[in-house]
Order: sequence, then C-alpha cells, then structure tokens
Amino acid sequence: MTKRQLTIIIGSIIILAQVALFRNYLPFLTNKIIITNQWCTCPNARVLSGRNYLKTITPDSLKMYDLDYSEMYIENDISTSSDPMGVKHYLVTGEIIGKENISEGDENYYPLFKIDSYYDAFLFNIVKWFIRGLLLIESFILYRLVKRKMNDA
Repeated sequence: MTKRQLTIIIGSIIILAQVALFRNYLPFLTNKIIITNQWCTCPNARVLSGRNYLKTITPDSLKMYDLDYSEMYIENDISTSSDPMGVKHYLVTGEIIGKENISEGDENYYPLFKIDSYYDAFLFNIVKWFIRGLLLIESFILYRLVKRKMNDA
C-alpha cells in the first residue's frame, strides 16, 4: 500500500468520524426547531426552521386538523435577562400538546408546543457553518487526492 492510498483511507475515516460526531450541525438532519417570539395576540412564536419535523412529532389525534406549522403557540414563554422580549432565535426541544386558533370562529389551527429546553441559536449557527465549511474543505482535499491517484494510474 502506497503512502497516497493510506492517506486516502485515513482521510475517509476522519471525514466519516466527523460526520458522525457533528451530525447535529449538518443540513441533512432535520430534527431541530428554530423559533423566534412574536409577542402579539396571534401565535406567539414564528417557526424559522423545522416545520417538517413538527409535522412528524404531531400526535395522531391532531393529524386530522389542517395545522399551520409556520407559527405556533407556546405554553411556556422564552425570555432571558439578556433578551427580555424573547426576540432572538432559539433552538427548542419539546412536544406538541394540542392546538389553538386565534379566535373562536377562525378555522386556522396552530400547534400548541410545550418547550422542554431552549438555547440561543446564534452560537449554534456559527458552529454549524464552521463545521460545514471544514467538512467541505476536507472533502475537496480528499477528492483532489483521489483524482490525482486515478490520473497516475
């Protein structure tokens, strides 16, 4: 086995290990919900990311309703000392516990979400793009090594 072949094998193993380690920050995993508070009489949170994931965690008893997943009501409000109005973007985990509408005659229903935990999504986004860029650069270097090996053969 040549030095180049060994480099390609080790590089592939490192990239696969990084994908496994940083799987929460990669774009093909969709079990993250990012919201921002709206502080109005309408649904009090706008869903920025994770609408499809919300559809998958909706209880069967609520799937018969045509829920609008672009916004949602949250049972427990998000506010911190640095963000008293809760207008930052937050990465949340929790469960859908019911449905709500704006007024009695309104036929549009929104999910009622109970937040178990929340984190500021700003740091999450920085780390996410750094890891994506790092994996892209490593994949490009590995591609160049494989291409050079094929040209030498």
